[in-house]
Amino acid sequence: MNTVTPSVHPDLAAHQDSMTARIYTLAGHIHCAFGYSVVNCTLIEGEDSCILVDTMTSMDTAEVAAAEFKKITDKPIKTIIFTHFHADHVSGTNAFVSNEDIASGAVEIIGQEELADHVMRDVGLIAPILGRRAMYQFGMRLPISSEGTVGAGLGPPQRPGRRTFVTPTTTFEKLYEGETGGIRFEVHLIPSETEDQCAVWLPDEKVLLSADAIYESFPNVYALRGTKFRNPMIWAQGVDRLREFGADILIPHHGRPVEGAEKISDLMVDYRDAIQFVHDQTIRYMNKGYRPDEIKEVVEMPEHLRDHPWLGEFYGSYKHSIPAIYAGYIGWYQGDPIELDPTPWQEKASRYVALMGGRDKLLETARAAMADDAQWAAELLTWLVRADLDDTEARELKAQALRAWAYVQKNATWRNWGLTAALELEDNLDMPGGGMVLGSPDQVAGFPLEAILQVMTVRLIAEQSWDTHVRVAFETTDSNESCALEVRRGVCQFFATAPAERDATMTFDRAFLLKWVFGQTTFEDAIEAGDVKIDGEVSVVSDLLAKFEPFNQATSINVAMR
Repeated sequence: MNTVTPSVHPDLAAHQDSMTARIYTLAGHIHCAFGYSVVNCTLIEGEDSCILVDTMTSMDTAEVAAAEFKKITDKPIKTIIFTHFHADHVSGTNAFVSNEDIASGAVEIIGQEELADHVMRDVGLIAPILGRRAMYQFGMRLPISSEGTVGAGLGPPQRPGRRTFVTPTTTFEKLYEGETGGIRFEVHLIPSETEDQCAVWLPDEKVLLSADAIYESFPNVYALRGTKFRNPMIWAQGVDRLREFGADILIPHHGRPVEGAEKISDLMVDYRDAIQFVHDQTIRYMNKGYRPDEIKEVVEMPEHLRDHPWLGEFYGSYKHSIPAIYAGYIGWYQGDPIELDPTPWQEKASRYVALMGGRDKLLETARAAMADDAQWAAELLTWLVRADLDDTEARELKAQALRAWAYVQKNATWRNWGLTAALELEDNLDMPGGGMVLGSPDQVAGFPLEAILQVMTVRLIAEQSWDTHVRVAFETTDSNESCALEVRRGVCQFFATAPAERDATMTFDRAFLLKWVFGQTTFEDAIEAGDVKIDGEVSVVSDLLAKFEPFNQATSINVAMR
């Protein structure tokens, strides 16, 4: 078996080495925690209290930043602002403030009105697949070394940790204006990387916190872990909105602060131009009939953007943005009818292997290609893996090819993905199942009942419910929440308001709900213990719940070995 010498692309190594954790203090009272995690958070110190913008990626990283802030000031945090819904910005709240202070109103948490809904989508409806793919994107199961991950492209290596989520206590649509500790602030909705992306503007200091509209890498127009279409022109227009503020200090939450109005203006112009360039040239060639793979080979960034210190392809890339732009406008179908109902992959792979001279010939060709073209070797070996997932020799050789490819990548995400895929091919990926269906217990504790029940709609075992037509209401005794599910011949409809007409009503408290979600109790045990009350036939509810996949079900999800 060939061996591959570990290495790191020199540009990526230099980029990551520069991300030393430190607190940047701007204008004497604004403290940005940089390099403690993949995302920054910023403490704005007022006369007698503070504003905190974002709460980092987990309690583990947030607790470190909180301790650093306490060395600077002991003024209490009265206001927390979430710039958008991504987990790396909202998951460490309880490291800075207590639930008691939030509940009492001593701490206000401000977020755009759609933020919570987006959180529920990512850690609810599509949580298993998104969680699995995020492990690949960030290399969360890789060693931190030249053999594994060296970072996320935006910051230090990302590691799973204990996450919390607190629903905003104050929401707004487009603009929120407030004052804390004598500091006037504005929160502006500026769609860009996400639909709910917000910037924080301090008008008296001319300080702009740009969240993820700008970061110290080429923008991730498409995240490999999976995202909705990020329209590049909406993003570019968002940066144009930021330019209108005329900031003297810019604080991004993936990157270092920038001081000086002219320097900030020049940066923003180049950043938005890089986004528009990739967008426009992709559309240009789409309109000539080019496919995404063809467009990737002809679109090259102009030198002044390609070599810009804030536009290195360490996180986003031109090549993985272009197919997303193509699909965002005209969908996945590229026009050849063979794509509509293709030969199943395993059958197709077996036929191709035969045409290429058989398994042994293909292995020989792939081995010969390893020294000079690891990409081609990996492509050849994919046919063997897809033809027979139990072909250990082909899988191990493809793993070596992916390592050789990954070690020379400048893009941290590409590197992480290649090395993680190699572990999977070798059965060495330490990640059981497909990820949590509903996030961690600390996160789910803050979810409304309706968010949890909406996830059940996509966990209905349809083939077991062709003849079922039942409607059940679900009500909590302590939080006074009420909604309903109706299973109707293979489809589960959710009702935010429980209809008066129903077959049964299930009543319980939030403690039971969390235990049930995480498999710590069953419906039957809860009935016997008196934790659940049923108005109607118990068997109706029991039979209905049996037609759903459990929340704690761990499904094996392969990404590379398929």
